[in-house]
Amino acid sequence: MSAAMTQTSPAALPYAASQQTAPTTNPAEIAFQAGLGYIVSACLNVALKLRIPDLIGDGVVDVKTLARQAGANEDYLFRVLRVLETQQIVTRPIPRGFQLSAAGQLLRHDVAGSLAPALEWIADPLHLTLYSHLRESVETGETTFDAVYGEQFFDWSTRPENAEEAAVFNNAMTSVSEMCIPAFLEAYPFGSFEKIVDVGGGHGAVLRSILKQHQGAHGTLAEMLSLLPAADAAIAQDGLADRCNTVACNFFESVPAGGDLYFMKHIVHDWANEPALRLLKNIRAVIPADGTLLLAEAVLDDSPAPHLGKLVDIEMIAFVGGKERTTGEFRDLLASAGFALRRIVSTKSPLSLVEAVPC
Repeated sequence: MSAAMTQTSPAALPYAASQQTAPTTNPAEIAFQAGLGYIVSACLNVALKLRIPDLIGDGVVDVKTLARQAGANEDYLFRVLRVLETQQIVTRPIPRGFQLSAAGQLLRHDVAGSLAPALEWIADPLHLTLYSHLRESVETGETTFDAVYGEQFFDWSTRPENAEEAAVFNNAMTSVSEMCIPAFLEAYPFGSFEKIVDVGGGHGAVLRSILKQHQGAHGTLAEMLSLLPAADAAIAQDGLADRCNTVACNFFESVPAGGDLYFMKHIVHDWANEPALRLLKNIRAVIPADGTLLLAEAVLDDSPAPHLGKLVDIEMIAFVGGKERTTGEFRDLLASAGFALRRIVSTKSPLSLVEAVPC
């Protein structure tokens, strides 16, 4: 870079660059930013519901145009987007024109690996309702959702009157899977297994991707009965019906035998130790002596560094009563179920692959 380029004046820079400030070290401002985090979530929900990332697309769009297209108030929309600018979701190349950052691009619905469904769920008003009761859960140790709604989330979500909210949740889970799949395939040698049993794998997005990449592998998707028609359709659409079948399964009662790899993505974290142990013991009862158990989970450490899993851990308190675990907690849980933790494989996603073998 030439000396002339390094001496560019602030006036010549894009508007956003000329306005940037260093992260605050002011104790009062740090405290306020932590306390007002729910406002960021609410602003993100507004932007997603109004499809603002889709409207911006690859360009720079002035807020007047965005407001007209979204059916929103121009001034209020500008103020919402200004908050998202502080979170590096959008940038402002011109005073009242916005562009998506790399993170903002992931909030479009028309891009590969879109996180829009996942963030729409995370920023959903249902979360604000639950988190307003989090203090009671911390005091009592009770799952927030159970206390507020009088039943477990997975039961509540199957009721017809909650179908819209359940659809937001299911779309979010699919979005997370699609984000993680390439990272899993890159990080782990799934091709070394002949029969993969995906326990609780939804519509089988991860399993189908593994089988498409590894032609010699076969798979079984073990899931609750209500999800199997959609899973069977997806398997058939991918041309995998000759190598992949589905089995109705309540994994707290039993899991199908016959696999040399048993895989679960983001299942164990949904459950406290006692039910998680019951599930793992059911797999231990059918896995062969030379088989492998692979869990896709966030693995926490005790450092003060930010980690998505530390926030999702609170989500577990609020919704289902589960928890994110450290390496030591995984080791102990697996040992109680008859498994030995062999290694933890990092991936280019928020989830690691926890590999264990029967012992």
